[in-house]
Amino acid sequence: MTNFNLKNQKIRFPWQGKPQGVLEFNSIIALMEQPVLLVERAKGVIWGANQAFSKLAGYEPGELVGMKAGNLLADVDEKVLPVVENERALLLRKMRDSLPVDLLARNIEGNQQLYLLTISLDSDAQNETIRKNDLIAKALVELAYLAIDAGLNQVLRSAAEIIYRAMEVRNLCIYQADPASPRLVKLVEVGGEEIFPESISSTNLIRLSKTSIWQAGKRIMSDIHQAGRDHHMQYVCSTPLGQPGKLLGLLVAADDREPYRRLPSLLEVMGGQATQLMENTLLAENLRQEITRLQQSMITTKVVMDNAQEGILIVSPDLNILLMNPSAEWMLGYADWECIGKRVENILIGPDGLVPALEAAVKGIPTHNIGNVSLHRRNGQSFPALIQTLPVESDDHVIGLVVLIADISENEENRIRTQQLEQRAILGEVTAVFAHEVRNPINNIYSGLQLLAATLPEDDKNQANLVKLQNDCVRLNHLMESVLNFSRNTQYKFEAVDLHQLIKRIIERWRPRFSKVNVNTFIQVDDQTPPVNADPRALEQVFTNLISNATEAMSANGGNLAVRISPKNSLPNRSQVVVTVSDDGPGIPDEIRERIFEPFVTTKSNGTGLGLAITKRIVTAHHGSITVNSFPGGTMFEVTLLAFNGDES
Repeated sequence: MTNFNLKNQKIRFPWQGKPQGVLEFNSIIALMEQPVLLVERAKGVIWGANQAFSKLAGYEPGELVGMKAGNLLADVDEKVLPVVENERALLLRKMRDSLPVDLLARNIEGNQQLYLLTISLDSDAQNETIRKNDLIAKALVELAYLAIDAGLNQVLRSAAEIIYRAMEVRNLCIYQADPASPRLVKLVEVGGEEIFPESISSTNLIRLSKTSIWQAGKRIMSDIHQAGRDHHMQYVCSTPLGQPGKLLGLLVAADDREPYRRLPSLLEVMGGQATQLMENTLLAENLRQEITRLQQSMITTKVVMDNAQEGILIVSPDLNILLMNPSAEWMLGYADWECIGKRVENILIGPDGLVPALEAAVKGIPTHNIGNVSLHRRNGQSFPALIQTLPVESDDHVIGLVVLIADISENEENRIRTQQLEQRAILGEVTAVFAHEVRNPINNIYSGLQLLAATLPEDDKNQANLVKLQNDCVRLNHLMESVLNFSRNTQYKFEAVDLHQLIKRIIERWRPRFSKVNVNTFIQVDDQTPPVNADPRALEQVFTNLISNATEAMSANGGNLAVRISPKNSLPNRSQVVVTVSDDGPGIPDEIRERIFEPFVTTKSNGTGLGLAITKRIVTAHHGSITVNSFPGGTMFEVTLLAFNGDES
């Protein structure tokens, strides 16, 4: 059972022992703007403090109650506190530097137990505090806005100047970690003569891993402390730069004056700003290097993309086209802007194995060849291609696909051409032997016919038949010579040939024939037409055959022969020249137009049918092409040859 008998219990209540009027006067001083203490006159005990004094001294009001006023004020006799008037003293603040103040004691009318102690800040000290605070605030702002694009060394030199001006010390130094060895190297020292060592060894780093201050007369703990004592410094204060466990450097301050209480804390703040600058500058430098590397990589990639002969498509994991190079545009007949964002299977039309290969690539499985396929260009034309699908992975995830397209039309053409050449070589050998063996009997027959004609009278009726037989022998002999020329393996000597001059010479040589059959000639040469890479004698035979055929076609009624020479840029990285030879003759009959370049196909009654076959063989040997377009009232042959690029032989 609780005992409510308080008579013999020693219980002290808060209001017990207080001088009379404490509560009332605390209410009054709470309204005062100037720092004020309510002090008991006899004991010097504080019974109240207003908010202004609490803020100035750094104590909560409750902490001050019961303290001795003399314990807060230095340089003044406690006994004279009740009667001081404009007395100078030093206010000892909680966790702050002491502050010079002026004291004024005021009696309370009607109360002899209490008095008011008013504290006024010393104007010089107050101005000095404001000045120091302004310096620190300005320095923090300058550090926050310090440009970090000048390089780490220059940034830290600028930071050292700013911190030095704010802290007003004799010497300030910044050390930086040496990446080559476990030591710190002096980067910059600001102040008078340089006093600190050029480097700090690894044995000192453990002792300097936290903010510390050495003062004159105390034990030397590191090389920087020794340097401070050797130069008669009163203190050396240092703080590490960098995150815990990752030392980037050291900020050191030294002075020949006594340190103020907030010095380590202030140096820590400045060190934190310097650390932030170092980290931001290093990050910015790394980012700049990475950006430069990426830019160089992008430039290299663009050069490869723009100049690669293979078509390249960059595809997203959902199979939409992100990018295509010029070769792919040329192969497929699309512009890149028409394909970006489209499904890849809507552009690469033809192969059945493409979609499974793309789906496998999305799963990270490359397909280096989906087989022999035919792709369709935009205009519907198909061409043989080799397709590869390659996944692009990052962190074990497919972030895109690369589709490589190789147009193997030229390879197929080369294979077919090689096969044809092999067949022609065999046929040529047989034909050459056959023509050679046939020519001797023809000559013998012709000689026999001549002898027989000489033995018969001139008016013999068989003379006409003998003349026909002799003409047939001449025709067969000419045919055998053409066959031998067609089957002969000719070696060409390539050089730069000016087509305009070559064709002009041919036309001049044929001009008497043109006048005889009433044929007019026209030559048109486009500007910037380059020379071609060819054998001039072979080309002379080509255009002589074409001009001869055109003249023969117009020999009955006359007409116009037109030649046009112009550049062509349909091949990537290689210019071409096109020569068009047209006439307004009767045209080529439909039944032989498709076979006009085959041997022994001719529209002439006395022709061998080998002229255009030889022409096509020469053009093909020059890696060119020849086509014909004929209609009633005209025929046009188009010869395409490679331009001379200066380094061919």
